[in-house]
Amino acid sequence: MIPQQFTSSHPSIFPTTFTSPPLDLSILHQLQELTPCISNNSTSDEAELSLHDERKQRRMLSNRESARRSRMRKQRHLDELWSQVLRLRTDNHNLIQKLNDMAESHDRVVEENARLKEETKDLQKKLMDVQVDNSYSIFSDLDELSCNSAHLHNDDSSNHSLTPSTNLLH
Repeated sequence: MIPQQFTSSHPSIFPTTFTSPPLDLSILHQLQELTPCISNNSTSDEAELSLHDERKQRRMLSNRESARRSRMRKQRHLDELWSQVLRLRTDNHNLIQKLNDMAESHDRVVEENARLKEETKDLQKKLMDVQVDNSYSIFSDLDELSCNSAHLHNDDSSNHSLTPSTNLLH
């Protein structure tokens, strides 16, 4: 029979009493023996779950640390690249400065060379003019000399003095 607390005062369409075979106490005893095993299984499952969670936490920490090291390596590499960029920019600037200095020096040398060539031409022309003037002055001096000596000497001696001046022309 069902205790009063489990029965309702309201009429039900379901039967309020069940007919069941009497309980076998041996089954109940076996159930109680299985309960600690289930409890032990539950403890074992909890231990496995705890171990799994612990491994998961260690993996997460390891992954975080690995990612941190990777970021640090990348940052260090980036810093090295920036350092190299700055050094190359400085080297490039220095090379450009040297190139500009050399170009200016080259321009000065080219200008100096052109000036010296022009000066050389002028000096060569002056030298030629001086040589020509000297030749004319030598000839005119000889002409005057020969003319003066012809009047002072007789015809034979004037022929001698003309001969050397004629030889000078050849």
